Amino acid sequence: MHEREVEKAKEHFGKILAEQVERVEEMKKTQGFTDYKSLNPIRIGVIGGDGIGPSITECAKNVLEFMLKDEVASGKIEIVNIDGLTIENRAKVGKAIPDDVLSEIKKCHVLLKGPTTTPKKGDSWPNIESANVAMRRELDLFANVRPVKVPAEGIDWIFFRENTEGAYILGSKGVNATEDIAVDFTVATTQGSERIIRMAFDYAAKNSINKVSVVTKANVIKATDGKFLQIAEKISKDYPQVEWDDWFIDIMTAKLVDKKRRTQFKVMVMPNLYGDILTDEAAEFQG
Repeated sequence: MHEREVEKAKEHFGKILAEQVERVEEMKKTQGFTDYKSLNPIRIGVIGGDGIGPSITECAKNVLEFMLKDEVASGKIEIVNIDGLTIENRAKVGKAIPDDVLSEIKKCHVLLKGPTTTPKKGDSWPNIESANVAMRRELDLFANVRPVKVPAEGIDWIFFRENTEGAYILGSKGVNATEDIAVDFTVATTQGSERIIRMAFDYAAKNSINKVSVVTKANVIKATDGKFLQIAEKISKDYPQVEWDDWFIDIMTAKLVDKKRRTQFKVMVMPNLYGDILTDEAAEFQG
């Protein structure tokens, strides 16, 4: 009855897989990270965004210019405004990041960005992808590192959230196979998982932190989360001085509010979606 719709969905999924295979091949070519000490000048782009974004970003820019006034005066650092990453402009061209804006972004080494609007289903805006998700993908910003400290509560956490894979990378590419069936996709790659997990263990080792906690739902999401956990176990063997354990996302969410247990956590590493949820929860403690 739905043969045509199913075939169309299969074709759509095939294109997504082909894109991901190509992305993996590009990751394999990547060699190391940028050495910012060698850059001259370091170019900082300032993006206002939507809503209150321009106002708060302008305030942050003023602070930045004051703190870096000597480096700006000497030419070591340049601070430039990048216009056009607004919901109106994005909707007009039908892209998460307009081409001319992306070109300017890629000329920068650092970005100071205000919040941007992401339409949800049913909004008056077109169904365009999150600018944040697109930017992470285009610039390969794979590591979302978020520290949370509340000394009075004994909280000293640092979260390593994988930023370019998981459920978000294909969040706007799901398919309504029929009127009754909607399917979204999640992705985990060896290369993408390895680099964020290794960064977490490396940070722990270099900062004399003796524990890394890996957060997944590998007991249910067996392929992608299972892969992430398996890779973590493998990488842990390269860091014998660092203890590691694994937690399911639902249990970890509860333990972060457990006063008896939460002080035991130090470095945590996780796929994209779980990192988004946990770090928002954790930020509530910090205020």
